[in-house]
Amino acid sequence: MTRNASKTAETIAMVRVSESRRPEDGRICNDPYAIRFISQEVLDFAANNPEKYRAFLAQSERLVPGARNSIVARVRFFDDIVKSSIDDGLEQLVILGAGYDTRAYRIKGMDKIKLFEIDHPATQKVKIEKIKEIFNSLPDHVTYIPLDLEVDKLGQRLLESKYDSSKKTLFIMEGLLMYISPEVVDEILSFIVHNSGNGSDILFDYIPLSVVDGTCELEAGQNWQKGVTDAGEPFKFGIKEGATESFLVQRGFTKIKNMTSEDYKKAYFNGKNKDRKVNSLSLFAYAVVE
Repeated sequence: MTRNASKTAETIAMVRVSESRRPEDGRICNDPYAIRFISQEVLDFAANNPEKYRAFLAQSERLVPGARNSIVARVRFFDDIVKSSIDDGLEQLVILGAGYDTRAYRIKGMDKIKLFEIDHPATQKVKIEKIKEIFNSLPDHVTYIPLDLEVDKLGQRLLESKYDSSKKTLFIMEGLLMYISPEVVDEILSFIVHNSGNGSDILFDYIPLSVVDGTCELEAGQNWQKGVTDAGEPFKFGIKEGATESFLVQRGFTKIKNMTSEDYKKAYFNGKNKDRKVNSLSLFAYAVVE
């Protein structure tokens, strides 16, 4: 990962801002705090150059059609899982690559859950500053762990931070796995399987391996790969098409729920949203530790 705060994290927050500004009966997700994580430079550009900003969005949509809609569907799907997990007795939540995730602060009941936010030190530093600005202090239920997943040992740092390996825990990896190496992905999943309580589960999104290795025949896949590489945050990990269930079973998971673009399009984009396109290369998965 880069040494500066992640630009991708800010881009994703901006997508949440745009969706949250839609009328209540037409938005897929709502994040009232996302706007606080957008730099003044970006806000000023959008406000003072509306035509250029719209042109930028239109160009992004042409390169990877439906990408922004898939991001808001991901937020909604993850939110729904978190809410149902709280209802089912969730004890701990670990957010890996937390970026500017705001679930710790906006989802009802989260203040009763022990939560760990893990991210690259540069990005987390900005996150902490913003949280202090919003709430005047850091919340008691959140432990912030600055960590470079490609360098540091997740398990060691979590356990040192009073993570309880006997408790039912949900691990969220949103917009993360595609940016870390396959070896590190395996290390993370192995730690989860061997160091979490009964009923613990994982929630993540992923892309096809073909987008990572350059063999994707879709123009959108080629454009997406080039875009993240040019931005200095290249894709490193993907799952071979049709192999998600076997990939997770081999690593100790069960009760696997795979959400394709068709699945979340059907689940969330109805009524006035029925014509919104989604990105067929963006997929989500949920699984329980066996």
